[in-house]
Amino acid sequence: MACAPIALALAAIVLVFAAHLAQAEPQPATTQPSTFANAFNLFDIPDDLRPFQPISPYGDWLGLRSSLERFGIAPDLNLEIDTASNPVGGAREGITEASNLGFNLLADLNKIAGIQGGSFLFQLSERWGNSLSKEYIGNAFDTQQDFGGETIKLVDAAYQQELFDDRLEFRIGRIGGNDDFQVSQYDYFFMQNGFDGNPVGIYFNAPGMTAYPNATWGTVVKTRPTPRTYAMVGVSNGDPNVSDDDRHGMDFTMRGPVFVIGEAGFHANGLPGDRGLAGNYKVGAWYDDNTQPVFGSTDTQRGSTGVYGLFDQVVAPFAPGQSARGLAVLGSATFSLDPSVGQLPYFFTAGAVATGMLDCRPDDECGLGFLYGRFSGDLRAAESYEQLFVPSTVVQDYEFVTELTYRFSFKSRSLYFQPDLQFIDHPDGDIHIHDAFVIGVRVGINF
Repeated sequence: MACAPIALALAAIVLVFAAHLAQAEPQPATTQPSTFANAFNLFDIPDDLRPFQPISPYGDWLGLRSSLERFGIAPDLNLEIDTASNPVGGAREGITEASNLGFNLLADLNKIAGIQGGSFLFQLSERWGNSLSKEYIGNAFDTQQDFGGETIKLVDAAYQQELFDDRLEFRIGRIGGNDDFQVSQYDYFFMQNGFDGNPVGIYFNAPGMTAYPNATWGTVVKTRPTPRTYAMVGVSNGDPNVSDDDRHGMDFTMRGPVFVIGEAGFHANGLPGDRGLAGNYKVGAWYDDNTQPVFGSTDTQRGSTGVYGLFDQVVAPFAPGQSARGLAVLGSATFSLDPSVGQLPYFFTAGAVATGMLDCRPDDECGLGFLYGRFSGDLRAAESYEQLFVPSTVVQDYEFVTELTYRFSFKSRSLYFQPDLQFIDHPDGDIHIHDAFVIGVRVGINF
């Protein structure tokens, strides 16, 4: 009986969305590729918490999957569809759908070639659809995580080697910056791109940072001084042009400029034998050697820096001895140290995710999230000055987003259905765009 009220409420949300979908008239769309997207952190996120876990509800692919895994090859194919509508607010009302079809192949080189601790990750992505934010609302933080890079792309193609009982590891090849850095396992749950994958603020300030489905040449070295601590550094080709859609992830040039990012973290509990509540605490910094225009000037500046911190912490377990079920709180802060070139020097997220709060639905998740981005004071000053001569110029202040979402999971989380609500305050920091209410639904399946 405990499931009935939640199920009825969520069914009502879906019915309202479906009614609006049936009544709305489609409007012309334009294609505006986004550089902000998501990645699969296949090396650090536990299998059962990845956004697309390699579990097939349709069995063993007629025996192919188990045969491949015996030889050390683990394939998975996944599809995720984000559909969203803004019945209230934004520049105009509309409905869009954004989808991602991903193929991932993880090769265990110990089984294949006897290389102890060696593995190779290969990923392809095909995306299609349009963005509600770009086409209809006009806000900065995309309502649908699966938008961006609407084409077929080669994503990761990277070798990983673990050494000294996993105390040291490195990755090298085609990698995405957010595969390893600024990651919380709970962020993948949200549909809003401001959360999903990584806190999105870094991408407004660092052109060299890459995210799924975009990757570039790079290497990451990670060390674990103790079982609960780690430190890592990544160096990559920071040329943002390698992510252009017409290159399909096949631009293998290494012309730079360089992008460097480092992170240190602490795992509270979560190890075998631990009885306390699991948590993760991380801090990091980056340097981007790109040349960027200085706001309000014809000058340019080479090089920019920033720092960030994030955490997630389980605060209340729902089932003793089952660490995957519980209430967790999370948050992050991202700061650009160069507001003369960084568009969004202040970006914050906060939220809570409840996993398995109902005994009858142990794999379901419910989340409430908040994100806030403050545009650069230098940018606002430049816009205010321009407004004296061009009255239509917008002076951007902030954007604030609230998201409430619930995921119904089936087949050991390999199939899910996720109604989603978002409220966008000050879209793009523009007082001329009405605050927007978004109704959406995400559907995902792992074949």
